[in-house]
Amino acid sequence: MAAGLVAIGALAYAVPELIAMRSTNSAETCLTLEDPGPRCKFSGTPLEMAGTPVFVEKFKHAFMPTTKPLSFIDARGMDWTAPPKTLTDGASIPSVFEPLVGDRQSREYLLAAALHDAYTGVGNEQLETYQTRRWQDVHAMFYDALLVAGTPPTRAKLLYAAVYLGGPRWNDPDRMLDAVSEAALLQEMRWCLDWIRAEDPPRSEIDAWMETREEALRTGTNTRPDYFKGLPSGL
Repeated sequence: MAAGLVAIGALAYAVPELIAMRSTNSAETCLTLEDPGPRCKFSGTPLEMAGTPVFVEKFKHAFMPTTKPLSFIDARGMDWTAPPKTLTDGASIPSVFEPLVGDRQSREYLLAAALHDAYTGVGNEQLETYQTRRWQDVHAMFYDALLVAGTPPTRAKLLYAAVYLGGPRWNDPDRMLDAVSEAALLQEMRWCLDWIRAEDPPRSEIDAWMETREEALRTGTNTRPDYFKGLPSGL
């Protein structure tokens, strides 16, 4: 990562048209919601985990089961629940991105990770919650839950971008990225994270970035985004 990249945010470099357009009808987030009312709130905290650590095939680290329900209402008023016995490693961020996002496990991520894992996580296939919502909605909930749990907004956006790009996309074959190489995913994530740090875009623009880049990722033709034209090649 280029240490000085944040300083370029004020420079007049063009952003791809779709990303530059601020959506007027995008869902609010817990960062922008002026009157949350019952929204953007957890119940069932603190999260409790107990029992014997569970090891899942292909994962070197242990997962722990929760002992009581954890619930969350996101900015759109959708109610989410991690039932008892949800397995979580307290992260949810794809391990391939750890070199870029840093520590995947932190106390401020724990609540969001448990909820995200209840809908997407390995070892939770038997839960009544598993893959019962759209993958886009589950990842958006993760972002809101991070914010409410105290994750700084820019950090929450970096983690959101990581789960959006590297997380599962069930029942959506046209947008699957399973065949994309780790090297290509890492390069795309570097570009996206540099852009987020420089521009601090709203979540809707992170979605737009991903959507405009996915076809090139699937075909192995992704190149340096237009946003970086005119910048040093190391950025």
